[in-house]
Amino acid sequence: MSPLGGRRCPPALLALLLGLAGSRGFWECQNQTVTHDVTVGGSLCLVPEKPPRAWIEILWKWDINSGKLQKILTVTRDEIVSYPQSPFHGRAKFQQGNLSLCISPVHREDNGVYWAEFEISSGEIIRRCFRMSVWDPIPQPVLKSQILQREFGWCHLVLVCLSPGNVSYSWACAVDGPGQIPEQIPGQIPGRPFQLLRSLPEGAEPQICLCNVSNPAGWSVDHAALTCPGNSNLNSPLMVAMSVGSILSIVGVCCYSCCKEIWKNCCKG
Repeated sequence: MSPLGGRRCPPALLALLLGLAGSRGFWECQNQTVTHDVTVGGSLCLVPEKPPRAWIEILWKWDINSGKLQKILTVTRDEIVSYPQSPFHGRAKFQQGNLSLCISPVHREDNGVYWAEFEISSGEIIRRCFRMSVWDPIPQPVLKSQILQREFGWCHLVLVCLSPGNVSYSWACAVDGPGQIPEQIPGQIPGRPFQLLRSLPEGAEPQICLCNVSNPAGWSVDHAALTCPGNSNLNSPLMVAMSVGSILSIVGVCCYSCCKEIWKNCCKG
């Protein structure tokens, strides 16, 4: 005999149907996500585009792992918002004006896909999906320069930009002034984007170069002044020879004076 109200759906079949519904929503979101990048400790609001006007309830969810969902909040048409216990409790807020979910501060574990499910009066569910990518904040890089080689009145230098984490590098230097040789050492080194090669003539004005490090959520920059100090004239071959000659002359005069004095003393004796 059938139970009152007609035949009931077996629990196993009910679980399968619910799983299929969730799976359909998951794959639907995978194809319609809007990506947002944010740094750890930052703030982010997910704003649904073109939400249905006839909604009666909104449910914000977080896809923990390929279809396993965590409820974040529920809001009804009469602006009653409920926040179940979740990793977002105390960090998630609902903005009535644009129906958005705002999270602050963002944790590294908040990576993933977020759903806004709109239930409309007909019982249909309409979804808006977002992907949040959480990145580490970027510290200021450390930029160092070193002269690799001197030749023919030019300095060949290398700049090394040091920054931890998964970042991209870009370089910018002041416009080259007159006198730069056309055989300039190539700039960025293939496979070593954190290094830059430059050449400067001796005694030239300092050249400012910037190293910018970035990820999709932020950036940081440092700068260095490249110089090629000229060799002192005291180090030139001519000045060295003159200095050596002067020293030998002084030594010679001293020796002559001493020998002359000794000779006088010997003759008196």
